[in-house]
Amino acid sequence: MTNDKYQMTNKSRNFKSIKRFGLGILFGFWVLGFGFLPQAGALSRVFPAPAFNGPTGLVRVPSADIIPYKNFNIAADYGSVMAAGGTTSTEAIINYKMNLGAFHGLELGVIGGTDRSTNKLREGVFVNMKLSLSTGDEPDPLLLALGVENLFSYTQTDVYMVATKYLKAGPQLTFGFMADFPNYKFRPLGVLGVNTALGDNLFLVADMMVGETLFQVNGGARFYFTPIFSLNISGLNLLDGGQAKDQRTALVGFSWANPF
Repeated sequence: MTNDKYQMTNKSRNFKSIKRFGLGILFGFWVLGFGFLPQAGALSRVFPAPAFNGPTGLVRVPSADIIPYKNFNIAADYGSVMAAGGTTSTEAIINYKMNLGAFHGLELGVIGGTDRSTNKLREGVFVNMKLSLSTGDEPDPLLLALGVENLFSYTQTDVYMVATKYLKAGPQLTFGFMADFPNYKFRPLGVLGVNTALGDNLFLVADMMVGETLFQVNGGARFYFTPIFSLNISGLNLLDGGQAKDQRTALVGFSWANPF
């Protein structure tokens, strides 16, 4: 009994330590954004890229950005699950996605790729939808959106509501609420993310998801060759927490808006 209590206490301490370290990473990205004030306006000059699950966003967390009406983008990622010790495993990750500004304030998308349970490309795609609840014409607007990821999936569907603020002469901040349904049970999560411009072409992104027993930090970089085409490098579950939505994964991919 004493050993069980000790193990539970130890796990709780480790979980809190991971949380503090993850918050430190995001705070570092936040401060870094204010260190590059001349490049702050670069965020508004590039086309939003999709997050890992498809909707426009950061690394894993969607933002409140909506693809403009009659515009679209395509994107793909390829990577590997990282085994213990930082070595790559044989488990490859592939996903491909497309988003469309179907109506004013409505973004529709699809995502396909590797099935998590079989490690093979699944047949068909899941659907993503995002609806803008507010828009702003001012230079630094506060945007609000709600949406659903992986609609029609039995195990990977998420719902979310997020707000995105373009800070004056600083980084872009996204925060809000997400929920998924593991084992058909409702699980609420808080989400927070930062998008920081280090120049006219280079952007650092980081986000995290926090729940009662779940904590996951993700990070990456985007290099825009043009305002509509970017090379994306990202990592999921950087701290390799056991209580996370994703395994620790390294990915490289691209995003291309209105290619034809």
